[in-house]
Amino acid sequence: MKLKSVKSVLMCAAAAGALSFGAVAPASASPWNYVGGGYYDFGDNGFYLEGSTHVADRFVLNAEIGDTFDTIFRVGGVYLTEAALGDAPLFVSGGYSDYSVDDGVYFGAGITYAFDPRFDGKFELVHDTALDGFFRFRSGLAYKLDNNLAVTGSYSLNNRSVSNEFRVGVQYRF
Repeated sequence: MKLKSVKSVLMCAAAAGALSFGAVAPASASPWNYVGGGYYDFGDNGFYLEGSTHVADRFVLNAEIGDTFDTIFRVGGVYLTEAALGDAPLFVSGGYSDYSVDDGVYFGAGITYAFDPRFDGKFELVHDTALDGFFRFRSGLAYKLDNNLAVTGSYSLNNRSVSNEFRVGVQYRF
């Protein structure tokens, strides 16, 4: 097994363990507590798995893995600020990214917005230092089928010749 593969497996195991730890911690109902997956297009077709959980009052741990032509892995955190743009709470994010051919760190900020009780959105601008550095503007929507299950979709516009990202899937919120 290559060293890069071992590093990816260890990072996935660490992220899964951290998410599992956060899942058993008492937390009120939160849109940040979820696991999900679905179809992923990032230069090639594939699938993605993702998860997120509150680990403290204002801190969220998240991880995602996508399998297209290369394996994409991101693990990081989100800090939920007290600031807001109107009715949209502001958050800052950061973490580690691995794109099989290069790795780096990412950091950015975004907002979440509830259009109505069943339909909400997330908009985020991130700078990633991998692949010679690029910016990603991700916009995503979720439609809640019930209190726990949602259909999700997102589109990320990337610059510097990095392929844009498209996702559609399901999310289980706990």
